[in-house]
Amino acid sequence: MESYREYFPTKAFRIAEMRLSSLLGAERDRLDAVAAAHGRESAIGPDNLMEEMPQIIKFTREYHRLFAEYLDAVLPQQPRPIQCRPACGNCCHHYPMSVEPFELLTLYSDLRGRNDLLDIMEACQSRASMFKNFYEQRRTERGIIDDFDDQAEDLALHDYFAAWKPCPFSDKVGDCTVYPLRPVSCRMYFSETAPKFCTPKFLQTPENDSYIVYLPDCIEDAVYGISEHYALLELPESYFGGLLSVNAFEGLFNAEACAR
Repeated sequence: MESYREYFPTKAFRIAEMRLSSLLGAERDRLDAVAAAHGRESAIGPDNLMEEMPQIIKFTREYHRLFAEYLDAVLPQQPRPIQCRPACGNCCHHYPMSVEPFELLTLYSDLRGRNDLLDIMEACQSRASMFKNFYEQRRTERGIIDDFDDQAEDLALHDYFAAWKPCPFSDKVGDCTVYPLRPVSCRMYFSETAPKFCTPKFLQTPENDSYIVYLPDCIEDAVYGISEHYALLELPESYFGGLLSVNAFEGLFNAEACAR
């Protein structure tokens, strides 16, 4: 959002934006070169996914680190301090969308080392199916069957939150078990009110004052340009559905492991 420059003209903000722009520009140039070498528009496909994974992981970790710097510059400018605390996890009952493909791949590469990978995939399947059912119900109610329906999706997202299904990565006390690798969609959500108001009962009331820290438009455009280079993988942007789709490439991960 370009308006952030009006509200956050601090040196820390300008530096954070510049560093993000530099990282994203360099990665976009690299992916453009990879795509050109393969004679296609998208750089990353099943044929070179494993070859690219080390760079994908390196880039994603740096992107998350620089996003943290961006938050450090933006959050102190908010009128009231955030009330988010460890072991809350109320916002972790949402159905995260707009997760970037490189984030999904990086997280999945880490999940493969966990003994509960199968349980995680089953939990992702359950949540993805629940959201799909909510969406189809809302779309049918609105009489829209063949085309994608933004309003039906918004209503389904609300329905999902009301169902109060915790994220598969939330532990029993509400902490995130993949916190260092959580996507930006999770990192950008904050609340200025007490956790008890981050619940379905108060979601659309004045008592709930939660918000999303958006990136400047130039950064958003750069991220979109990078994600376009993953089009051949056909990964959905939803958190749980995206991880399920990455799991479909498990054979490639295994083949690479055997090659080593």
